[in-house]
Amino acid sequence: MSDFKNLHPVCIFSYFVVVIGMILVCNDPLLMVIACAGAAFLLGTTEKSDIKKHIKWMLPLLILIAIANPLVNHRGVTRLFVLFDQWITLEAVCYGVSSALSLAAVILWFCCYQEIMTSDKFLYIFGKIAPACALLVSMALAFVPKLQKQLEQILECRQMMPLQEENRLKDKIYTAIRNVSILLGWSLENTVEQADSMKARGYGIKKRTTFHLFRIRRRDVIFLAVLLVETGICLGLRILGYGTMEFYPRIVDTFSGKWNGLFYLTFLLLVVLPGIMEWKEEMVWRSYNLNP
Repeated sequence: MSDFKNLHPVCIFSYFVVVIGMILVCNDPLLMVIACAGAAFLLGTTEKSDIKKHIKWMLPLLILIAIANPLVNHRGVTRLFVLFDQWITLEAVCYGVSSALSLAAVILWFCCYQEIMTSDKFLYIFGKIAPACALLVSMALAFVPKLQKQLEQILECRQMMPLQEENRLKDKIYTAIRNVSILLGWSLENTVEQADSMKARGYGIKKRTTFHLFRIRRRDVIFLAVLLVETGICLGLRILGYGTMEFYPRIVDTFSGKWNGLFYLTFLLLVVLPGIMEWKEEMVWRSYNLNP
């Protein structure tokens, strides 16, 4: 029950490169809001993802960035008030909010990448070009989720053991250190076993063949064509100076104009495209009424 996930790995990887690249080269708060909304839409339509768990830890960080910037940066001509003998300017506040939105957009889209671009797809693209680097990157991306799951198992096992009550801070610190020690020992052992297993299977040998089910189909070509058109429009307008906003020394309004409107519309279509594909496939699946 997925449409965007079933595209060819080259299509998926190219899409994420384009979207994250456009987020990095643009400095417009409205574009960042659109990017965050598109990522949240995609995360909400995937089967195993929960957008709340991402917002839970990301929101405090973004608030901290938005507040910290005007406290340490006093550039700008529009003064709001004085705090600790320092002027707080409107430009610094807006730039802090824009920076927080940019970081949120990048984090959310990397969450989408981790959810959709699995290790087998990444290895299919770069396995023959740079097998060692591809394996290293693939293992690094999958390492944090594995550590989280293993830590949950360790905590569950320790809860089942008849341990003494840990009321003192010293006991809690000692227990936490033991849990981390167990986790590190498991990770080192798992890394060695995985390396030996890959070596025994002949990974990295030039004459070694690989099996995969990825084939370029008609919808992959159509998706790449649409992606190329949207990327060309966004990149061309960005080169011409659109898709950015000046904050210092004074905020320059860039939200008006037909070319800015075309940029926003094209970028919106770009970021919501995979979410629409996933949502459409889900609606088609539900229309069959196969649930018991």
